[in-house]
Amino acid sequence: MSRFTQIKHPKGNPELEAIYQDAVESGMVGSEPGVPSNFITSLSVRPDLLASTMGIFKGVIMGGVVPSTVKQMILMAIALQNNCQYCQVVHTSALEAMGVPTEVIQSCARDPELAHVPPTQRAMIKLALKTARDPKSVTDEDFQVLRDHGLSDGEIMEVTMLAAAGNFLDTWAIVSGIEMA
Repeated sequence: MSRFTQIKHPKGNPELEAIYQDAVESGMVGSEPGVPSNFITSLSVRPDLLASTMGIFKGVIMGGVVPSTVKQMILMAIALQNNCQYCQVVHTSALEAMGVPTEVIQSCARDPELAHVPPTQRAMIKLALKTARDPKSVTDEDFQVLRDHGLSDGEIMEVTMLAAAGNFLDTWAIVSGIEMA
């Protein structure tokens, strides 16, 4: 049950209308046509915080150079690690919509070794999980593993930022009580 009022239709609130239009145009849609996802509407009573959160979505999750499928695998694995039901469903659904094979999705969800995930993606997910779980445990050797897979420092930075963003978004989803539908 949502702990905060969710404004689904912000008529008369130009700031919120603009943010919602941007969210819908960016693909962050909910089950009702023209209304953004519940994650977006969960922040509707504070458009300033919603705008900042949209910056994280657009800059870290939707932007960058790491492929969207890898980003969704990372975010799903972190959501599972954080036990965020809402985010697990959202990221699993995104992977299915992107055509990621079921065995890869299940490997991300249930296999600590990520056996069905290609080696470079596996290394990225493992670093992201370690970063999200215990950032102080990340070592130079962890970074070197990704460099050995051909990743640039910018790509490695993006992986670690995804881990931080995943923790942030999961925390909000859990605390706010975002509903699925």
